[in-house]
Amino acid sequence: MAKRLYGNLINRLEEGRSVPEIKPDMNITMYHWSDRTCYYVVEVENQKRIKVNQYQVCADHDKPCGMGHQDWVYFKTKRELNDYLTKYHPEMHRDDLVEDEPETWVYRYNKWMQEVTFTEENYCTEREIKSLKKNGYYKRYFDLSGKISFGVRDYHWDWEF
Repeated sequence: MAKRLYGNLINRLEEGRSVPEIKPDMNITMYHWSDRTCYYVVEVENQKRIKVNQYQVCADHDKPCGMGHQDWVYFKTKRELNDYLTKYHPEMHRDDLVEDEPETWVYRYNKWMQEVTFTEENYCTEREIKSLKKNGYYKRYFDLSGKISFGVRDYHWDWEF
């Protein structure tokens, strides 16, 4: 099947790259309409079930910036990002940061999807209610907001939108 062309042509050409084996700390790029976001693998349960976190990304303050730049620095935690930004803007230091929990991604139906676990009834199907009563939880699966490539870390912000 041919790729559906929409948005940034570079994103359409780059998405969908795979690797022989997914490993912890491996980079992932998610391709949107014209932007790109980056993730890293926190844990590999198996090759079809992984936990990921999104990189915290900001402009590189050591390089000349301006509208349209693509000079980024990547941090695995909000605290690391906060420490970096505090060097340039001490008045913005924060001590109340809460780190994000990793997302669980599973490979189902020939694509990567986000798995979300629920512990309370919330517009459940009969099957989900049975699972909730039996296990104390049920799971739902959602499409990712873009296609991904493993082994790539290439954040991009389209300044035109």
